[in-house]
Amino acid sequence: MSRRASGDRWCGLLGYGMAGLLGLAAFVVIGGCALEKEARLQSDADMERPKYDVKTIGDAVEYGNVDPVTVYGIALVTGLDNTGGNPPQGEYLRMLREELKKREVKDYQKVLESPANSLVIVSGRIPAGARKGDTFDLEVTLPPGSKTTSLRGGYLQPCVLRNYEQAGNLSSRSDLPNPERMLQGLPLARAQGYLQVGLGDGDQEVTAKQGRVWGGGRSRLNLDLHLLLKPDFAYGVVADNIANRINETFRTPYSGLSSNQVATAKNNTLVELNVPEQYRHNLPRFLRVVRLIPMRDTATVAKRGSATGDVAPGVTYRKQLQEDLLNPARAVTSALRLEALGNDSISVLKTGLTSDHAVVRFCSAESLAYLDSPSCGEELARLVESQPLLRAYSLTAMASMDQAICRVKLAELLASPVPEARYGAFRALRAMDENEPAIKGQLLNHAFWVHHVAPDSPPMVHLSTSRRAEIVLFGQDAVLKPPFAIRAGDFAITATDDDTRCTIAHCSTQEGTSHRQCSLKLDDVLRTLAHEGGMYPEAVELLKQAHGGGNLSCRVEVDALPQAISVYALAKVGLNKNAGEGGDEIDVEILNAKSDFGATPNLYEKDPGRRARSSTERENENAAQDHTQQEPRK
Repeated sequence: MSRRASGDRWCGLLGYGMAGLLGLAAFVVIGGCALEKEARLQSDADMERPKYDVKTIGDAVEYGNVDPVTVYGIALVTGLDNTGGNPPQGEYLRMLREELKKREVKDYQKVLESPANSLVIVSGRIPAGARKGDTFDLEVTLPPGSKTTSLRGGYLQPCVLRNYEQAGNLSSRSDLPNPERMLQGLPLARAQGYLQVGLGDGDQEVTAKQGRVWGGGRSRLNLDLHLLLKPDFAYGVVADNIANRINETFRTPYSGLSSNQVATAKNNTLVELNVPEQYRHNLPRFLRVVRLIPMRDTATVAKRGSATGDVAPGVTYRKQLQEDLLNPARAVTSALRLEALGNDSISVLKTGLTSDHAVVRFCSAESLAYLDSPSCGEELARLVESQPLLRAYSLTAMASMDQAICRVKLAELLASPVPEARYGAFRALRAMDENEPAIKGQLLNHAFWVHHVAPDSPPMVHLSTSRRAEIVLFGQDAVLKPPFAIRAGDFAITATDDDTRCTIAHCSTQEGTSHRQCSLKLDDVLRTLAHEGGMYPEAVELLKQAHGGGNLSCRVEVDALPQAISVYALAKVGLNKNAGEGGDEIDVEILNAKSDFGATPNLYEKDPGRRARSSTERENENAAQDHTQQEPRK
């Protein structure tokens, strides 16, 4: 069975349709993502093969279903400001009509012809390992020939999302009459929500016809990960043993699974995996740990007969791992292997917290976090600020725990001078608990969230361009500095030199013109803008212009997500005598082990195609901006 074949159960074909929705290029992109992830997982497997005389699950299996599932649908957007219209004739219109009939919408033809509505194409990617009810982002576009001029202010009405596949990919026949024909699959998700329109650079007429609904998709079923047994191991007893070993390793109250059944043997070639709660934000790590679980209980002895091997004769497996853990050159893999032995390794891993080497302390602390031991909280918090190469992993590890020490330390990091540490801590706290008091926010106009956190720290504003429409106001009150005249969509925000308040004017074809005043505090301005009907794109444009014109009392950061450092950034670190962001010295052993750490955890993944910018890069941009702002205003 191939990796691709393992996903065929999602393609239980129910009929045909949407023939023009996708082209071959879309599947080339999807296939490329699959190959990239497969290559990464394979390289991890090669890296994790020290010469221990222990057979692990990775020796017997390959992965399946480790790629996102792309889904599509046809839907209706309502609430437009007379910018919609009658959709073009064709397959899309036929499908939407059928859907409206099923929902018993009265006078559906008038609904379709109304300028307040528009037919749209919806697409999204359900993450690998998603559970029923998990959310994901959506892209909304117009079909060819649409007369809609703008989707601004629209609401995506509920619709069903399905997967589609080319007929040629589902058949081994070489004589298919139309192998590129698109076949409709199962209903995998539901979608609805407010559109975010006009974000990003580019022609405004073009961006107004595209929208996003962050978190608007919701999976209708569990997308289990697959372990595919290699031919030499394809026996029912082996599959059962693999499932049992995995369940024994992850048997903990914090698994998040009511039955504690992380793995289930389906037949002699397939074992299905659920992702335990502590690994929900770091799927790559979960897959690596599963590979390293021994095929049998090695708590007693696992000896190597040859005196020339890496493991000395007569030394137990766990004892050898403990010795290797204290060696920076072997700490990464040793910690993962100890983690794969379960909670019995906690006492061994604690010994690594006292090491003089940062990489040893980090590896020990990270594994302790996924075993839910509070002993690692202090060390992980220190590493977040002092070691930028380890920031994404340390924050994700803290977010994976259900321990008070991590909540306290993450709340303290909200005041960090490093943007990635600051916003990274915010996202980690929100991942732990949406209702965490330290990050409590408010949803404005059903359109975007505003959070004011760490009020006694220096001010900073953060914007997100993926996953969630949110503005995080860090520290003391940020204020707008007159004079300014800012245009954001249908809104004008103005103040003269002598004004202590600003005026927000709104011009709408439906509601006419309105004016409202508020203080110059950014929090008040955002709330007034939302009260007058402003959406997230208008709030983002307001901040973008205020920052660019020198009219804001603090810096604005965009997507300051901690990342696995790029090769380019790593080279710059080396040239700078191991100085990291903020001037902190980077442990040489961390530089040497960087390639072993793996991919950026999914908690901090950026949109495909978005490259992470380091704080240094943003500082250079801000310095240039500051130089421009110091010139006299004309």
